Amino acid sequence: MPYMIIDDIKSRLNIITLAESEGLKLVKQSNRLYKTTCCFHNETKASLTFYADTNTFNCFACQANGDAINFYAKRHNLENKEAIKELAGQLGLQKGYQRHTRNTTSDLTRKDEPRGIVSLKEHLKGKERQLKRIQRQPDDIYRALQEFCDGIDQETETYLTSESRGLTAETIKQFGIFSIKDYKKTKEFLLNKFSFERLREIALIDSKNRFSFTKNKIVIPVIEDGKIVAIRGRFFNKGISDPDIFSYKTFSYPKYKSTAGVADRLFNSDILKTLKKGEQVFLAEGEFDTMILEQYGKHAVGVLGVSNYSEDTIKRLNDFELQICFDNDEQGKKEADKVARIFNRQTGRIAYFETALRDAGVKDITELFIKRAKEKK
Repeated sequence: MPYMIIDDIKSRLNIITLAESEGLKLVKQSNRLYKTTCCFHNETKASLTFYADTNTFNCFACQANGDAINFYAKRHNLENKEAIKELAGQLGLQKGYQRHTRNTTSDLTRKDEPRGIVSLKEHLKGKERQLKRIQRQPDDIYRALQEFCDGIDQETETYLTSESRGLTAETIKQFGIFSIKDYKKTKEFLLNKFSFERLREIALIDSKNRFSFTKNKIVIPVIEDGKIVAIRGRFFNKGISDPDIFSYKTFSYPKYKSTAGVADRLFNSDILKTLKKGEQVFLAEGEFDTMILEQYGKHAVGVLGVSNYSEDTIKRLNDFELQICFDNDEQGKKEADKVARIFNRQTGRIAYFETALRDAGVKDITELFIKRAKEKK
């Protein structure tokens, strides 16, 4: 791809508008700076920053950074050269574009024309194709990683089956959970078996050549259509599950860390294919609440981050009786209400809320089941 085309793409893509067209809700800090929660890993703090003057982005937590092309590539799990080719096609740029001038290409998107990004989005070939690409690419890597790690170690098993988590060995096996026992050996194994470029694409290796799951050692596969499309790592280091204990002034560890491909996913979504129309489905916040619901005989799926969903995500639940059971906190209540409104708008039906959390005075579904188990005893 000629360098001039690359330069033209960069000059015509406004990264602020591009980010908003990708569904990110940016908060303006100043005329040059916008922030939001990162779409490349799970977090509650707004670490992802966009710079209007330089047309670049940077996440201070997961170190994702670059220009508008890099953002588009990472957002859609593409190599840079694929992103350049796709963007050039959508913007109407051709290989011989060097012969053209900006005056003769009035149909192209300029940085000060937000409508161009909308036009770009309208011409994209669709989310379905992008998701299928993600599904094809990483499964072999994740399966190899899962096989190499060979289940969970004793320390992880003790934590997951403890009173605070309440999972059984059968549930752990059912959901394919495994643990990173030695991240240096794990990284070496991956680099010997797969290309550095592929590992970077799916964010198993970060921009500074570091293995992404050094402290987030409890790994939960995200499976769709029987394939592992992404993985999520729960912080667990030296027997401690609270990342704040290991956080520093200049750096903090996230509670969850994700590879590429988790945006708008539903955890345990394959269960939906086994259900009949009208059956009850619980929508939980996160993997652990989803797993505990399934363990107790409920049909459950989960959002991977309380705000990690779109209208299309909720549309997948339209055939069922929806029971929302997000965490019993301010954020959980707010997002549960938003999901209920989307569901009602799409179906004309009412989604139900799990009021037992409030009545029992517990934080989440896991705590509710643990409390009930204690009361039975």
